[in-house]
Amino acid sequence: MPESSPNVVLRPLRPDDLPRIKELVELGWRGQGAAYLIEKRYGQIGEQPWLEWKWSEVERACRERPQDVIVSTVEDNVVGFASCHLDPVRRVGTIGNNTVDPAYRGLGIGGRMHDRVLEMIRTAGMLFAEVTVALNEGHAAARAMYEKAGFEEVVDSRYMFMKVKQE
Repeated sequence: MPESSPNVVLRPLRPDDLPRIKELVELGWRGQGAAYLIEKRYGQIGEQPWLEWKWSEVERACRERPQDVIVSTVEDNVVGFASCHLDPVRRVGTIGNNTVDPAYRGLGIGGRMHDRVLEMIRTAGMLFAEVTVALNEGHAAARAMYEKAGFEEVVDSRYMFMKVKQE
């Protein structure tokens, strides 16, 4: 168990962080992410497990926009990551995929990453920031963090899924 106030360093993404980020994706989305929950209900989709679908989304952001991804480290071990996407036309920065290793949650690491991502969004000249967060219990802490930071609910939505053809 980590100390109550570990020495956390936030830094830019490095290519050698990707294997650990994939591990964090599994730890962060297992049991609560949409891809996981869909597979749990309907079985494997598209001939690969849920983690590969979610990882392909996160990996694409890491490879295509590495400047928009930060990692948090404790004693040089990656314990979290956060990403954003900048829309210079709308001047909106979107907070993207982010998670903290469950062993390090509750220590303020997510909040520090969130603050850094908002700083990146502001520095890039964006006027607004947006985030989408799930309504399930697994995302309650994230919702509370965003609300505390000043995000306001615009629309309450549901992610829905259905099978349209029997094989």
